[in-house]
Amino acid sequence: MRNVSVSLNFMPAFYHKHAGVTYGEPYYFEPRYRAEVECAENRYLYEALGRYGVGSRHPVPSATLFIQPIDLLKLTQGATLHCPPDAALEARGHPWAGLTRAEVEKIDPQAAARHPIVDVIVRQYHDMRALYGERADVFGIRGGVMNIHAPYTTAHQLCGESLFLLMVDDPAAAQAVFAKVWDIYRAIFARLARELGAPAPGHLQLGDCSASLLSADLYREAVLPVNQALAGGFPASGYHSCGASTHLLGAFAEIPRVKAIELGAGTDLAAAVRVLPRAELKPLVDPVLMLNASPEHVSGVVAEMLDAAAPAPATTLCAWSFDSETPLQNVEALYQTVQAVKGKTP
Repeated sequence: MRNVSVSLNFMPAFYHKHAGVTYGEPYYFEPRYRAEVECAENRYLYEALGRYGVGSRHPVPSATLFIQPIDLLKLTQGATLHCPPDAALEARGHPWAGLTRAEVEKIDPQAAARHPIVDVIVRQYHDMRALYGERADVFGIRGGVMNIHAPYTTAHQLCGESLFLLMVDDPAAAQAVFAKVWDIYRAIFARLARELGAPAPGHLQLGDCSASLLSADLYREAVLPVNQALAGGFPASGYHSCGASTHLLGAFAEIPRVKAIELGAGTDLAAAVRVLPRAELKPLVDPVLMLNASPEHVSGVVAEMLDAAAPAPATTLCAWSFDSETPLQNVEALYQTVQAVKGKTP
């Protein structure tokens, strides 16, 4: 039986429409409310897709607070917090846009770690401890993971499109920006680890969502050395790249100790297995395909993905960010195809 699994995630708008839940600030800052929403989500999934092992009739809250690390860092730098009722928390703006290298280098990472938004997360963790005891966690820190967005991707969100010009015109200045991003992440996560009583993490997860926007040459010159240095400091690492990333696979293979790699839709998975033969492959299922295609087309594409990834030691389909209008028949088609590959029946 093949080692194949599915990681399913719908956008908040999906649950807002189908399960009648509302997000907003309470979801991110009130643990009891978040537990109610999570349980409603899982009950809906059980009713809709329970025969595929999804959801729960008697759900238990996750006991883990997670927001995108890039949003947390941006909020410490002056971005604006938005918490829509039907969408994920978002830190808007590019707070480092227009800053010079000297101005970026003067930013104090410890000030970021002491920012009020970090205080709020610390207080919430202690509330969660009262609710969940030892299960309480933030970002998976107690589980030994440092889950961050890579310095380049974070800098892209901090600086905006001007970062690309900086990388070409003044590579040293871009490297200084990346170094400052890493220093801030380290300061924030060090404070959280202290507050949680957690040991040093043994696994680094790098989300490099903007990697596929770069040419192979620019990625190798400006980004790869940073990712290599970071991953080399941990016993194990994982990597994420959104978008078609075939042109970057050779560089990804040079990031140390990558145990699993998430690759965007359109990436050549057969090539990924050849280049990264020992890594668990986690290809992202195209949410646009899931929204617009027929169930038969979805089955065909999923079968092709699994066939291409077959030589990998394990494969997880990242069925993420599905829109509110995604037909459940397409999600069922995905699961049915996976079960057929594993030698099971629905």
